[in-house]
Amino acid sequence: MNSARLARLALVALLGLAAANFLWQLGSSSYYVDEVLAVNVALHPLSGLLHAIDTGEISPPAYFAFLHEWAGHIGSGPAWVMRLPSAICGVALVGAVYWLASLLCERRAVAYAAAALTALSPFVLQYAQLAQEYVFVMLSSTAAVAAAIEALRREGPRRPLWLLGAWAAAVLALWLHYTAGLLMLALCAWVASSKGFPQRWRAAFVGGCVIAGAALIPVLLRQHQAIPARNGVAASAGVTTATVQRIFETPLDGRVDALRLLGVIVTVLALAWLLAGRGQLVRERLLLAAIAAGIPLALFVLSVFGGHLMLTRYAAVAAPFMIIAIAAAIVGARPRPLGALIAVGALVVVLAGLIASHRAQGFYFDARGVDGYVRSHLRPGDAVLATDEPGSEIPLAYYGLRFDALGGATADALLRAHRQRLWVIDDLPANPPSIAELEDYMRTGFRGFEYAVARARIFPGVVPVAVVLVVPPERPGRGPVAGHSSAG
Repeated sequence: MNSARLARLALVALLGLAAANFLWQLGSSSYYVDEVLAVNVALHPLSGLLHAIDTGEISPPAYFAFLHEWAGHIGSGPAWVMRLPSAICGVALVGAVYWLASLLCERRAVAYAAAALTALSPFVLQYAQLAQEYVFVMLSSTAAVAAAIEALRREGPRRPLWLLGAWAAAVLALWLHYTAGLLMLALCAWVASSKGFPQRWRAAFVGGCVIAGAALIPVLLRQHQAIPARNGVAASAGVTTATVQRIFETPLDGRVDALRLLGVIVTVLALAWLLAGRGQLVRERLLLAAIAAGIPLALFVLSVFGGHLMLTRYAAVAAPFMIIAIAAAIVGARPRPLGALIAVGALVVVLAGLIASHRAQGFYFDARGVDGYVRSHLRPGDAVLATDEPGSEIPLAYYGLRFDALGGATADALLRAHRQRLWVIDDLPANPPSIAELEDYMRTGFRGFEYAVARARIFPGVVPVAVVLVVPPERPGRGPVAGHSSAG
């Protein structure tokens, strides 16, 4: 068997690995809060779609227009149906990373390592299993840079078509998410400074990118006017030690924080090796460095000035390039023990992340499970009280569970009335208590209201959730309260 055929088989095997990883449990988890918002926008009729994007989202319209058409032609039934395009894009991303790494690096081993890391990345897995735009951004960004490099190196009449394709992919990335503008800046600077392109080509590419970006300004302004304050994002996307670590660990990060410090060390060592410019393994090193290291740094700087951009999903545009930097460091770092250290560290982090992500404890809030459990035991007259955290409140409302907010005036009145059975739904710490401990805690908390715990269940997840049924005390003329069982 010749080497070319072996190379094709190896790539097919990596694509198969990615497909198995991304499709496994695709529909197992409930919709995540941001998925609910995206799906709700996409399901608007075409006449109201742009208005829904302007008033209900903070991203450009491309993904929502696609999801609207997908739901219209395929349907919006089970969650896996709406997530399937993301999984397909995740598999395609493995091939695109292999393509780009082959262009950037002289040794084919880098391309294989980069493709394998993409197929196993907990970060790519996360967004390949969500009905959101981020894996689409990764794919279009990777394709844009690869096509631009192809245009520079090829000869013949198809050369301008490669550059046109690079422009189209870059514009698509920008129209999927605003942070792709950072990649577009780096790519425009590279094209403008590449003497291998005729001057009119360079001017057309940069001018076309400017026009595409300017066309989004009215949308951005309308969205900012409709949602001027993003309190939830502001609280979690500021500059802290944790957010800085996560941004620089982006391709090794996932739904679960598995060995974060080791992931940071691996990524920073690889980026430092790339920036140092040791050896000639990486061609177009400055372009790769500007994207892989420059975009996380830009997000940090913008956040220092109040941008609230320290979320790994905002660094998605840089993730494939960070993966290629890690793969290049694994293959080319000297002394060799440094490359071996990066390889072992990366492998340990991705395997730990995958194991954690595919367990029930690695999924987001199980709103579908909570809704089904409560409905199966709900009786006429029961009231439901739930946390008003958006991550829980929005998915519960999507699945149709009617509830009042914990801590609100209505909830307080229900507690004091002692007339109804109450279902209490609340978030738990990352390491939740046992059922017995939960029942003891609830008895203590409701002692002042004279309620008893009748039923309790914990739903695992990144944020575990407790569902507890509390019942009022028996009173003269009232029969015994049924349903006293903590087995769930």
